[in-house]
Amino acid sequence: VATEALPTVGAFERFLPSVGTMMTDESRIVTEAGPTLSTLVGLLPSVSATVLDKVGALAEALPTVLALVRPLTRVDTLVLDKVGMAAEALATVSAHVRLLPSVDSLMADQVGAAVEALPALDA
Repeated sequence: VATEALPTVGAFERFLPSVGTMMTDESRIVTEAGPTLSTLVGLLPSVSATVLDKVGALAEALPTVLALVRPLTRVDTLVLDKVGMAAEALATVSAHVRLLPSVDSLMADQVGAAVEALPALDA
């Protein structure tokens, strides 16, 4: 699949009722297309299979992947047990985490947080 075609594919698949099989088991994400494919993931009722099986997501794409999962009630499996997240992604995760009534378990099991990102968790 050409790099130019990936953003277009991602734009229309969000309106389908089930997109798990379209996005699962991707082995690589192109730098420019990664954020576009993951932007609207938070609007789906169940996005676990959509996000969990991606391998090789770039550090720049992580903030976008996690940006819109906050309105969902079932986001535990998307964020729990992440290891070695980049400092840029941690700031984005913690920016919207305060909108949920109970989000302590979302941030509990993260390992490898950079020291400069820790103040953002308490904001």
